[in-house]
Amino acid sequence: MRKIALVSVLIALAGLAWYVIAGSKAADGQSTTTTQKEDQQNLIVVTPWELTSLDPSKSGFIFQRLQLAETLVDAAQNADLQPMLAKSWSANDKGDVWTFVLRDGVKFHDGSPLAAEDVVKSLEVALTKPTALKSAFISQIKAIDSQTVEIRLEKPLMSLPAYLAHSTSIILAKSSFDTNNEVKALIGTGPYYVTKFEPPQKIEQKAFADYWGEKAKIKDVTYLANSRSETRTLLAQSKPNYLIFTLDSASLTRLQQDPNLQVKSKSLARTIQLKVNAKNPLFSDAKVRQALSDAIDRRGIAQSVMRTDNAVAEQILPPIFKDWQIDTPTQSADPQAIKQRLLDLGFTADASGMLQKDGKPFTFTLRTFSDRPELPIIATALQAQWKKIGVDVDVSVGNFSEIPAGHQDGTLEMALYARNYGMTPDPVGSLIEDFDPNGSDWGVMNWQNAALSKDLLTLETTKGNDVATKKRVSKIIFDERPIVPVVYYQQNAAAHKSLKGLEIDGLERNFYLNKLSW
Repeated sequence: MRKIALVSVLIALAGLAWYVIAGSKAADGQSTTTTQKEDQQNLIVVTPWELTSLDPSKSGFIFQRLQLAETLVDAAQNADLQPMLAKSWSANDKGDVWTFVLRDGVKFHDGSPLAAEDVVKSLEVALTKPTALKSAFISQIKAIDSQTVEIRLEKPLMSLPAYLAHSTSIILAKSSFDTNNEVKALIGTGPYYVTKFEPPQKIEQKAFADYWGEKAKIKDVTYLANSRSETRTLLAQSKPNYLIFTLDSASLTRLQQDPNLQVKSKSLARTIQLKVNAKNPLFSDAKVRQALSDAIDRRGIAQSVMRTDNAVAEQILPPIFKDWQIDTPTQSADPQAIKQRLLDLGFTADASGMLQKDGKPFTFTLRTFSDRPELPIIATALQAQWKKIGVDVDVSVGNFSEIPAGHQDGTLEMALYARNYGMTPDPVGSLIEDFDPNGSDWGVMNWQNAALSKDLLTLETTKGNDVATKKRVSKIIFDERPIVPVVYYQQNAAAHKSLKGLEIDGLERNFYLNKLSW
């Protein structure tokens, strides 16, 4: 064990040394940031997410957060849609023809003006990729004039503007694409432009002087990907020009005690949740699913793992989506009472107190993955909490891909994962995908509800903000629990106190780099 610990420390220190060297090179050869003028000091942003491609369908979420490229529609922190590259939009009465009017005076990073043809090109290419637009029923995208784009749909979709806020719908100049419609250069409209792209770990970018909106104050930014949470924690304390995102909650106390650092945390529109195979006899009864849900000590997990009380999740959609929130009974996990509920449903207890039914033990495998370090810890907590009610759980920590693979081949029994409901600011699209009657890799498995499908169709095709239907959808999911929320995900960020304007986006769309200054 000591050898393993020593190796881990050496790896972390090696990673730190590499990134310090890289950071020094990114600072135009300066050996330390203190030799630079304050307003010229570069910023180094570190996250776990590697760069896989210039293709927005693969790395668009990074380009969007780094403000290298933008979408037609944006979202405020309360998830309300707002103009971005489109200054306005409207739909016909039926909701199957949409018109978007572009903002005046927007330039791409190559100096060319934003035009409708650029929008048509980017969106048409997105339609050929695995992007959010693939679910938007788009039949035609055309330029009406140089500043107006019309999108025709196969059927009404009132949440279309939200799809156009998704990171895979970013708008690039026509010159970004080669003859095969592959991205050869990332030419966007954001307050920063790319000067060097080195996948899988690095982007260098500079402030764009002709940006149409609030111009960046920090001129040079370097993006570095590092998947090791321990290394990111060390980097946060290494140099004053690092901005670190997605810090392990276990590191927060240490970082909060550093007098030179500011540490920020915020609940995100991302829910850590369980999905069950409702075809499995153990989970086919909603009352059993409810019992398992009620046995979860959410507050204990929120406090010990997420390090906040605000993370408790009784319903799958986070509070940022206020129109979807319903009143839920306050639950305090009572193992004996919950175990009795299961006994009343026909389960029996063996000599050791573990449950069984028809002679078969109440045991199953919970799959999760380590890409998000909280997940295996939460899975282990669930294992211990369910053991108190006589349920035997085997936790399997594997690869991210094993959950959708298990859904497809039918071997999945239960999975724990984090689902982002904010990438498309209107959650209707995510819910339609996740609660499709035929199931979804990251949604329900062998479960459907006719009333829920009808309500989602109503929200999809009807104009106006139908709050009553939204709450009814939330109530059905809460009552049936084919998907069970555990806690809401927290974003943790750390930077030197000299960095001003640090803000966390609860929708995970933007680092707001153009608002930062020294």
